[in-house]
Amino acid sequence: MTPQDQQQQNIQSVGGDTVREQDKIMLVLSYFGLLSLIPFLTVKDSDFVKYHSKQGLVLFLGVVVLAVLNVIPILGTIIYCVGWVAYLVVSIMGIMKALKGERWNIPVISDLAAKF
Repeated sequence: MTPQDQQQQNIQSVGGDTVREQDKIMLVLSYFGLLSLIPFLTVKDSDFVKYHSKQGLVLFLGVVVLAVLNVIPILGTIIYCVGWVAYLVVSIMGIMKALKGERWNIPVISDLAAKF
């Protein structure tokens, strides 16, 4: 197997973007809360990884805002719990879409992430 064949085997193109083998772990880290800073600060050669790491970072900042709202006695706790469930669902969906090579526009989150 030639080096070119190995390189083609390591690149997966499913959606609109190509997912390189070395980017897969960074795409997963993009949606793991504060760990989204790792791909955001270290990956310089992939706009696709940057896109997802920005979304993951903004999503995490939204959870931090929910934690601040948790100081409100009853309503804050309900909002916080619902927000955490939504965060987990959106993070899992984001990881799945990223590994498929899709750029998923999360409402509100994508707009804020584009401003970075």
